[in-house]
Amino acid sequence: MTRILVLAAVAALMSACVSTRAHHGYVVELGEEEVTAEIGLDTRESVLARYGEPSVRPALNDNTWYYITMTDNARAFFNTQTTTRTITAVNFQPDGTVAAIEIVELVDGEELALVDRETPTRGKELTFMQQLIGSVGRLPAPGAEGGAPGGP
Repeated sequence: MTRILVLAAVAALMSACVSTRAHHGYVVELGEEEVTAEIGLDTRESVLARYGEPSVRPALNDNTWYYITMTDNARAFFNTQTTTRTITAVNFQPDGTVAAIEIVELVDGEELALVDRETPTRGKELTFMQQLIGSVGRLPAPGAEGGAPGGP
């Protein structure tokens, strides 16, 4: 009986280590490898009919549509890792025909250095003890005039 409990516990612990893969954004149809369109022949309507709504359409410039595909891999409590990312930009001419197609992969991306500084706020900085006992003596005694709001 104890052997069964030990095996069940080991199986439960091992299931926590299973990685999960998630696909986000545009999903390429079966039989296709990427978003393609004929330059000069395809139009906004044909691209929309073939690939659907783009992932991103800039509000002020409708001459470029972005189709974004991402695959993430997560394991237990570790940070999620992006394993693949493809951004396909379809550029249109003013008459609506495809002018160019640009494809950017994950390896083309750049690592951004984030700043660890904090923005200072106004006011005094209190120590832990000042915060803990700072309100002692500020509340009126029970029954005194000017009691707590909503009280008698």
